[in-house]
Amino acid sequence: MRLFLQANDTFFFRDGRPFTKGDQSEGYSIFPPLPSTILGALRTAYIAEHGDLSAFYAGKMAMTIGTPNSLGSINLNGVFLADRESTIYYPIPLDLVVKKNETANKLYILEVGTESSNHSSNASLPCLLKWFSAEDVESETNGRLEGIVMTEYLLSRHKEFDFRPIEDFVRSEPKIGIERDYRTSAAKDNMLYRINLSRFQSQFIKTKERKALSDLGFVVDYECDIELPENGMLKLGGEGKSFTYKQSFYNPDPLAAEEDMAALKETISSSGVFKLYFATPAIFNHGWLPEWIDKTTYNAQYDSLSFELITAAVGKPIAIGGWDMKKNMPKPTYQAIPAGSVYYFKISDGSCIDSIVNTFHYKNISDRQAKEGFGLCFVAVSNGNRT
Repeated sequence: MRLFLQANDTFFFRDGRPFTKGDQSEGYSIFPPLPSTILGALRTAYIAEHGDLSAFYAGKMAMTIGTPNSLGSINLNGVFLADRESTIYYPIPLDLVVKKNETANKLYILEVGTESSNHSSNASLPCLLKWFSAEDVESETNGRLEGIVMTEYLLSRHKEFDFRPIEDFVRSEPKIGIERDYRTSAAKDNMLYRINLSRFQSQFIKTKERKALSDLGFVVDYECDIELPENGMLKLGGEGKSFTYKQSFYNPDPLAAEEDMAALKETISSSGVFKLYFATPAIFNHGWLPEWIDKTTYNAQYDSLSFELITAAVGKPIAIGGWDMKKNMPKPTYQAIPAGSVYYFKISDGSCIDSIVNTFHYKNISDRQAKEGFGLCFVAVSNGNRT
C-alpha cells in the first residue's frame, strides 16, 4: 500500500545527535525523515485505529505491526519526497557533481578510471571515480532529481542531468523556546532551547526553465496484512506535528516501465558492469561495506550471485538511533551510509542479469533494519570505463 503524507503545519525531524534537556540547547534537524521515523508514525496510527498501547504491549497486534521487539508483518519499502502532481524526487546520486561557480542547476557524472600519475588515492579498490575535464567540481548532496531524470540516470542515457536545489522544497523556520516551572510559570534556568522547524514550500516563481511545484509531501510505500484506512491523520516527527494522509497510486520505481527495464538488462548484459544506487540510508555491519562483500578482495557473494566491487561513491555516515518508549531510554545508535550512495560492480562467474535485477532492484538490502525501510536500492547502468 502507498500513502501520500502532507504536513498540516511546520515539521521537525531530529538527527542522531543528543538533545538532552539542560545539556544541549540546540536540536538539529534532518530532511527528509529517516525511514524508521515514518514507520514509527505508521505503527502509532495503526495502534490508535485498532486499540491502544496496552494492547500493543500485550502482544495483541503481534501478527500485524509486531511488538516492541519485533515488526510483525509490517514492512516499509521506502519514503520519497513527492508533489501532488505525481512527481517523485530522489536524492542525488553521489557519483554526480556540479561545476563550481556555474549558476545552472546541472549535474555531471564522474567516470570510472584506473589510478594514474595524475590521479592517486589511498583506496584499495581497483578503480577510481574521476573528473577528466579542466573545470573544478564539487559534490551536491542537498538537491533532488525528478523521477524522469532519475530514470535517465539509471539507464545512463546522458552525461549531465538537471536537478532542483533543496530550497525549492523546504524552508527553515527557527524556533526558540523555554521550559517553565509549572508551579510559578516562570522560566527555568538553563532551559532555553532552539530547533529548526521546516515548512514545505507551497509555491515558487515560475520561470521558463523551472516550473512551479504543487503541494509537497511524502510517498510512503509499505506492506502490512491489515491496512490503515484510505485517509486520515497521524503524528510525525518532533513536537507531535500532524500530517494528513490518503491512499496514493504513485509508483516510486523509476524503471517501472517494461521498456526501461528491458533497456537496463540489455545494457548491463553487454557491458558486464552494473551499479547499485541507494534511495534510502543503509546500515552495514562493516561500516561502508555490506557484510556480503569481502573486506580484502572486494569479491561479493550474495546468495548464488557473484561479482566484484570495483569502485564506489559513498557519503559521510549518518547516525541512526531513536527512542525506546517502553524502556524509556535511547535505542542503540548505528552509523549508516547516506541516501544517494552508489556502488559499481563487475559481474563474474556468469551471474544471470535477471537474477541480479530481481535480487537487488527496488529491494531493501541493509544489513540491519531492512524491514524499516533502510537500504532500498535501484539497479543502474554503469557509464563505462576510462583510463
